[in-house]
Amino acid sequence: MLVCPCGSGNDFLQCCQPIITGDCLPTSCEQLMRSRYTAFTLGDASYLWQTHHPDYRQGDAPQSSTKEDLGQWEKLQIIFSCDFKDGQTGIVEFKAHYREQGQRQILHERSNFKKVNERWFYTDGEFAPKALARNSACPCGSGKKFKQCCNKS
Repeated sequence: MLVCPCGSGNDFLQCCQPIITGDCLPTSCEQLMRSRYTAFTLGDASYLWQTHHPDYRQGDAPQSSTKEDLGQWEKLQIIFSCDFKDGQTGIVEFKAHYREQGQRQILHERSNFKKVNERWFYTDGEFAPKALARNSACPCGSGKKFKQCCNKS
């Protein structure tokens, strides 16, 4: 068994590989986030481009990418994720640990996602976001407190 780089603990062949190869679609924004992280570890710039919402892309499709171009990814940590109750948007907050020129780095982002024609797309994100207070309203729009809603995941 080859453990999937996304941190799920599942076998890569049953986890992110079928999503990256197009054999199946991610069913949640978190699943898309995990597959995008895995694509980063593999240097799959084509998949990253395809899963970036067309309205938010900058520049042309990349020709190719290598692992060296993208750094040395070590671990994905999902802080929280939530598909909003509208069923068409979601957020995932994560920390991606990597090495760049031998130095340990952490990319901390709260990413936004949109679902279009049953497909999830990454739109944009906020780097090093402020922590959501446990008693604040959940950003998913449920009307519940964050601690009773998306923070549970």
